[in-house]
Amino acid sequence: MAVYVPRRRSLGGASRRDAIVLPDIRGRRRGFITRAALGALLACGIVFFWPAAMGTIDHTRDQIWGIDLERVKGALAERLGDELPDKFAFPGLPGETAHVHYQIDPGLQRSIEAELEEYRPDYGMVVALDARTGALLGMAEIRRDGGESRLMSLKASYPAASVFKTVTAAAAIDLGKADADTVVPYNGKATTLYKRNVLKHRDHKWTRRESLAKSFSKSVNTVFARLGVYDVGGANLLVYADRFGFNRALPTDLPLEPSTVEISLDDEWSVAEAASGHTRDTNISPVHGALLAAAVVNDGLMPTPHFVAAMTDDHGIVVYEPEPSRAERVIAPETANELRKMMRETIRAGTASKSFRGFSRRFASVEVGGKTGSLTGFNPKGKYDWFIGYATDGERKIAYAVLCINKKYWYVKSARLARRLIESYFS
Repeated sequence: MAVYVPRRRSLGGASRRDAIVLPDIRGRRRGFITRAALGALLACGIVFFWPAAMGTIDHTRDQIWGIDLERVKGALAERLGDELPDKFAFPGLPGETAHVHYQIDPGLQRSIEAELEEYRPDYGMVVALDARTGALLGMAEIRRDGGESRLMSLKASYPAASVFKTVTAAAAIDLGKADADTVVPYNGKATTLYKRNVLKHRDHKWTRRESLAKSFSKSVNTVFARLGVYDVGGANLLVYADRFGFNRALPTDLPLEPSTVEISLDDEWSVAEAASGHTRDTNISPVHGALLAAAVVNDGLMPTPHFVAAMTDDHGIVVYEPEPSRAERVIAPETANELRKMMRETIRAGTASKSFRGFSRRFASVEVGGKTGSLTGFNPKGKYDWFIGYATDGERKIAYAVLCINKKYWYVKSARLARRLIESYFS
């Protein structure tokens, strides 16, 4: 359900519905006065008769109506489900209710829901947000067995897998240890992670030498494990994880579970597993996954996600409005630019290239970047398939995260769903 903030009607044609009836001293009605006129009279009264000492008092909406971010989050936590509630009970307001208006883009939301219904993975979650403001433009989820899917996109029980390579790469580049063209030699397959290849690397004739952008696009575990152990270090990796919002609550109106990272700083192998994403000790929510991509396309600024655009009382008066978006600087703009090169390579010739084949012929002006991730998880049990990324065309910047969890069969790749989302948004 999409709810819109209603446009105010012109006061030029005020009706009795827009007016306050004035009784005479005997209780009979003697006509009406528009609210606008009454407001003007009251304003004059305030100017002439309000105590001077009160003139410096500045009351915020939450002080007047008692509705702040935490109350909105609590209300959403209780009611948010398959259908978006259009009003909440808030004792103390006129009428005791507040009508809620969401940031949702109706067309994009319908498209996301239709795609999930078409493919029906065992578990599917799709999140899309405005990369500059953090406004949640679309969020939908599904379960093939028809069970309750309430708030799955807000849970942080899902292994981040190779999505966390985005944080490792950001740390290495931001610290001046690497860039998109840096070559990190490695042995073994891209999907494997063995101690001998990480901690006891030896160059030989089978050693592969590819740029960091290429290794990122192919999601080479050994490269990012070595980068984490020898260039970034466990302590710095935790610092950058914190910058990107891990291990802490984000100031959002959504009941969002904090994403978590666990690293034993005295254990090199723990650092290697975390840096490569080859661990179940790093967990993230789909909403947070979209924020990682938002920071990349937003020149290193990570926005705060918000779902509610405003709340109004029965008369249309705004009783709650979120604070202006305050994006956090998590990496330098130059670092974000290098990451974008790497994420574009994932689309062009990396792990998502098949899903995006032919995309640029129709959407030549749209820049797309992303990062895949896959790992077996247990909450719920299945094979986890991630795709986070961004798409931008001029001033329009969207960030997204798609997570499909499959038990026995693959119904659709997350990158494929992301492509359909982008095509819908930029059409």
